[in-house]
Amino acid sequence: MKTLFYILVINICLISFTTQANGVSPYLPLKTDPLLELELEKLATITKLPILTRPYHAATIYKYLAKIRSSHPTLYQRLNTYIKRYKKTKAVTHFSAQISHSFKDDFLMANQRGLGVDDSFKLSTSSFWQVNEHLILNGGGTFFNGEVVPNNSYVSFGWDVLQVDVGYREHWLSPTQEGALLLSTQAKPALNVTISNPELLTDWHIKYEMSVGVLERQNDIQFDAKKAPVSGKPALMSLHLSFQPLDWWTIGFNRTLMFAGDDGGISIKDVWNGITDPVNSDNCGGSGTELQDCSKEFGNQQASITNKFDIAPFNFPLSLTWEYAGEDTKEHKNYQLGNIAQNFGVFVPYLTTNTSINFEYTKFHREWYVHHIYREGYSNDKVKMGHWWGNLKAENSLDAGTAASIRVDWQTPVIEHMTLLYRTATVDSSSVISYQRSHEIELKFKKTLKSAFINLAINLGEDTQGGKFLSTSISYIW
Repeated sequence: MKTLFYILVINICLISFTTQANGVSPYLPLKTDPLLELELEKLATITKLPILTRPYHAATIYKYLAKIRSSHPTLYQRLNTYIKRYKKTKAVTHFSAQISHSFKDDFLMANQRGLGVDDSFKLSTSSFWQVNEHLILNGGGTFFNGEVVPNNSYVSFGWDVLQVDVGYREHWLSPTQEGALLLSTQAKPALNVTISNPELLTDWHIKYEMSVGVLERQNDIQFDAKKAPVSGKPALMSLHLSFQPLDWWTIGFNRTLMFAGDDGGISIKDVWNGITDPVNSDNCGGSGTELQDCSKEFGNQQASITNKFDIAPFNFPLSLTWEYAGEDTKEHKNYQLGNIAQNFGVFVPYLTTNTSINFEYTKFHREWYVHHIYREGYSNDKVKMGHWWGNLKAENSLDAGTAASIRVDWQTPVIEHMTLLYRTATVDSSSVISYQRSHEIELKFKKTLKSAFINLAINLGEDTQGGKFLSTSISYIW
């Protein structure tokens, strides 16, 4: 824990000019209110918002919302009405209650912090109190059968060029909407310290984010093959840097580093070497590495390059996203990614006046979300922390595969919001397990009820090992 503290202090010292900056910003919802988040993605495409991570800072959205006041008055009015919740000194910004009934179970819902199809209820809430310009207390979480996930509970302090969040702040390191390769809301968040900048820096709109957290306890951690496996709490570090070289193109660079968890000590030098020289910190035994003692490995690392292209051919706005990631290095070279995964996306905010569509396709090479040191893999509380595809293959499976999703949203005067989402995935069959293509259909109807919404949903499908599932739910969302 001392290492985590030192890392935070170093980063705060690096930006000493913040004493003259403005205050901190609250965050907008992440995977809690589908209609609001759809409206935010429409705004991001139309205004070419240069952000590749989520949740969005409310202060950033304030600025870009003004750009559509005349061109898209309906979208402006909807978002402006919601964001008024964050202009108060203190407020409850979200509340939802869901009751479900499962006819078949044993299936993990995508991007829902470990929620299973057989969980019969879910409560979600978030609130904040802005003590002053430089301090915000955030409270809330998600509650379902046997689980309490404090994903909206953290303290924010600092300035608009360096905001510090301490608690259970979530991270989505991708411009995609349905599946992030490195870090998403598939698993519950770690207790972490995060620094980021609500105010984008320079004319290139530079955005940075760094977090260091502690995961839930894992079993079978084994750095040294000569010693018995141990249980412990690994650390997780995430790094993000992005900028906008052209007004229609934003590019970002991400790293996640999972390390420690055994009885061995970790120094700042070890962390620094893990970041700057992964070949000689993680890739033991190869002819191109100085690291020959595998018990000295730093841990498990992943990296990605993310791109978002916001274009409007023939005045028809759309966003193209491309995520290129590696689970390892290639040929023991620090500048080459190995075990590649690629994520492609297309989002059309206005296919028609009331219809939008989002499509994503992902291809994984071998060895994603598994690791020889951490036998539970790249996970938190036994749920993979990246793409939802990771939980559709057997534990410790090295196999490759693909995932795809298509989501169509309709907004009409009668039904406020209707969504049809289809997900499918494949895992390459091994000598041990014969996989099949998975299918999932999610249909949602959202109707206005005074100042809130009633949401009806049905989920059904079949997973990669032939397990069928079916559930229905009704939700109240405010």
